[in-house]
Amino acid sequence: MSGRIAYALLLLLLLALAVPTAYAGTVPLEDSGDKPYILVTLPVLADIISGIAGERATVESLVSPGIAVITYELTPRDSARIEEASIFIYVGYGSEEVLGEYAKSIREYRGVVRLLDVLEPAGIASEDNPYFWLDPLRTANSLDYLVDILSRVDPEGRQYYESRAAQLRERLLELDEWIKEKVSLIPEDQRLLVTVRDTMRYYAERYGFEVVGFIVARPGTYEPTAGSVTRLLDAMIEKGVRVAFIEYEEAGTTLREVLETISEEAGVRTVEFLYIESLAPQLGVSSYEELMKANTMTLVENLARGRENGQASAGESVYKGSLFILEPFRYDFMIRGTLTLIAAMAASALVGSFAVIRGWAIFGDALAHGALAGLVVAYFIGASFYFGALAAGLFVALSVSAVERRTRLRADVVIAVTFVTMLSISIALLSRAGGATISIEDVLFADVTAVSPEMMARTVGLSLAIIAFTIAIGRHLLVYVVDPVIAAAMGVRTGILHYSLLALLALTIVTAFFAIGYVPAIAAMMVPPATAFIISRRPVEFMVKSVGIAVVSAIAGVYASYYLDVNAGASAILVSAGMFAVAVATHKAANSR
Repeated sequence: MSGRIAYALLLLLLLALAVPTAYAGTVPLEDSGDKPYILVTLPVLADIISGIAGERATVESLVSPGIAVITYELTPRDSARIEEASIFIYVGYGSEEVLGEYAKSIREYRGVVRLLDVLEPAGIASEDNPYFWLDPLRTANSLDYLVDILSRVDPEGRQYYESRAAQLRERLLELDEWIKEKVSLIPEDQRLLVTVRDTMRYYAERYGFEVVGFIVARPGTYEPTAGSVTRLLDAMIEKGVRVAFIEYEEAGTTLREVLETISEEAGVRTVEFLYIESLAPQLGVSSYEELMKANTMTLVENLARGRENGQASAGESVYKGSLFILEPFRYDFMIRGTLTLIAAMAASALVGSFAVIRGWAIFGDALAHGALAGLVVAYFIGASFYFGALAAGLFVALSVSAVERRTRLRADVVIAVTFVTMLSISIALLSRAGGATISIEDVLFADVTAVSPEMMARTVGLSLAIIAFTIAIGRHLLVYVVDPVIAAAMGVRTGILHYSLLALLALTIVTAFFAIGYVPAIAAMMVPPATAFIISRRPVEFMVKSVGIAVVSAIAGVYASYYLDVNAGASAILVSAGMFAVAVATHKAANSR
């Protein structure tokens, strides 16, 4: 009976705590201090609102200038800022909307404003094109709505805000005239825009540019495909595009590499302009108006130039084949990407075959997490991404081996501990820095269209070296992974083979990581060998089939990426998974007879 009473009291206590929480969502918003504290998501938005707020309110941006929203990591300190703010304002698109959802959760929906809910009915912005500030007139039309929002936390300041908004509106009209004057220097037939993201449509609409194409079509989507990229390249050649524009903060990302690759093939120059969601104080751009002027001058200075020598003429074809089977390989970058994908997956499958037999299939996952941590460290210290990831991968491999030998823990337990530790290190580093320009999509799934000649040479060369070395020690390595005790009794130097396999795993996973992405690299080391294991009877047959399945999956992945507009690495792994499912089904059917 006493237990039931205790449970009842606990339930009452929980209800008592829940009631004020539920009611809190209906409490009117109040200013917590003498000066309202306005917190917004983006630096460019903070500057626009500061133009209205003046000295009467403090306006801050949650995301620091120079940090991509897609990589921003919320910290407890930032959560406190969200809670303390008089009001939280966000636009409401892609990754930026995630911050708004965080704010709603932290503030229990009190004083959180999604601008698209306000501006879309007025025709100022839309879900598909939220970047209203790229048109100064749209920005000017948004000022009355921003005044209303600020007046919620400071009703007495409405007249002040209206006066400031009127002054800002005049400056925006002057900015609009200035941009039109500068753009008029560009001949109309040269006002062609090719960019990484489809963020410039309002600007193009206002000032008479034609958006020829872009890598990413919608806010919050970051995945190019072979089909979409080749179509963009065709459009660039057909239109006679001279310059492609890459946002400054895209340095080191897959999207930048994709646009650079196809631009090089089309004979088009690539030029950096400033990230439209942020500001760049390090480059002397500290305000929204400076951002618009800097980007306008970048467009004017580059689009007014003549055609570069060697650039493909409008309508000139670089088509390399007419057969359906050759359609995806019209361009050199597709051939490079396909060869790189085949080499990386073949090497991963061969080395993974030994890992599967040894019971280390999941080891590749831990190594990939270690490589990710190394990549993040290399990013922040300005070192080589590849060598940073490789050093971290080797460290993980040796650490797992050392801990396993010094303790009674099984290898899978040690691997699991390492797995979560390295992932946590990566997240902690990113959150400590407030984010980076490396997006999670670039890490999870690279793209074959981004493969440069240098990357192809490195990946194919290392993959062939890995395959050759694995074959050279294959007989002894096979004995070791099947039974280390018997191998030692036979006089095989198991210690050398143990560390050789660890080094092979680390080198293979890091090489594949950069070429095809984190997830495909791990999967290529596990799925083809698992499939081959089911349908093989002899070790050599197992190895050959494992590599064969990986090669077929890579080729099929390229075709799927081209014709179905999906990621090549992901589709290659799905093909492998399909083969695995068929192998399991047929194996079960054969055993049942």
